[in-house]
Amino acid sequence: MAQFAIYRIDGHGLVVDCQSDLLSDLRSRVVAPLREAGEDSVALSRLNPCIKIDGVAYRVATQFLRSVDRRFLNEQVGSADEIEREIKAALDMLISGF
Repeated sequence: MAQFAIYRIDGHGLVVDCQSDLLSDLRSRVVAPLREAGEDSVALSRLNPCIKIDGVAYRVATQFLRSVDRRFLNEQVGSADEIEREIKAALDMLISGF
């Protein structure tokens, strides 16, 4: 499992793994769902960084973070490494407010 890997969870869509690789011994991973860029729930650009996957624009919905058992993260479909800074800034905003 790698931080910022993107997975497809059956029945739940795409998620990006936001958890530090230093915590890889845990059975759970903290993930943020990816929502289509046009959805109203992900309209805040700083809180919801944008990424394209197979030509489709998604936003990382950091306000919907959740923990999942890592056994559900089987099918890696991409990586969000290129927007690492933006995701970390969004997580800072979510936790600290700035």
